[in-house]
Amino acid sequence: MKQLRIFFDFSCPYCYLAWGYFKKIRESAELNDDWVSWEIHPEIPREGRNIQDVLQGVDLAERRQKLNALGAPVGLAPGEKVFVPNTRWALAAVEVARENQKMHVWIDAVYHASFVEKKNIGDMEVLLTIARQVGLEETTLRQALESGCYEKVLLEHEHECIDKKIEWVPTVFFGEEKIIEGAFTFADFETVMNAKVFGASQ
Repeated sequence: MKQLRIFFDFSCPYCYLAWGYFKKIRESAELNDDWVSWEIHPEIPREGRNIQDVLQGVDLAERRQKLNALGAPVGLAPGEKVFVPNTRWALAAVEVARENQKMHVWIDAVYHASFVEKKNIGDMEVLLTIARQVGLEETTLRQALESGCYEKVLLEHEHECIDKKIEWVPTVFFGEEKIIEGAFTFADFETVMNAKVFGASQ
């Protein structure tokens, strides 16, 4: 099967929804999905910011209703979160997890900590706690993040997004074809997956 590549950032609620949609599909089908980090709010400080300071004039009630409706089919409620974290370390740690065959469990644990437990995933201690939970060596992770040794990888991902003219996260590619992006329903996602991915493999 050709590879699915999902460009994402942990701060984006629509990426969290896409993660939930993929998890649901994985319950009944095998997927070759690679998650490619793209930091969309590098200006956010380590302590994070309130969503109203990032998106001026946002209607919180309308936002909550829209996001939670999109998440309902897979049991997610991203609209309850109004804190925007700095995601650079969490995204760099994806590469550490990938090297240890723990990419999926790391992403899942970070999303749970951020959107369900409402923790600040820009905080080193929060990330080290997640590392313990998923079986990543804490000292190795701390050294990798503090040294910035994965900055080059994050920059390569950013250049790829520019080259591919990606405008939104999440954006999903199947092979070289962009198949879905931005805010989409689980029904739309299923339709695209059946037409483009599973149909292609039959």
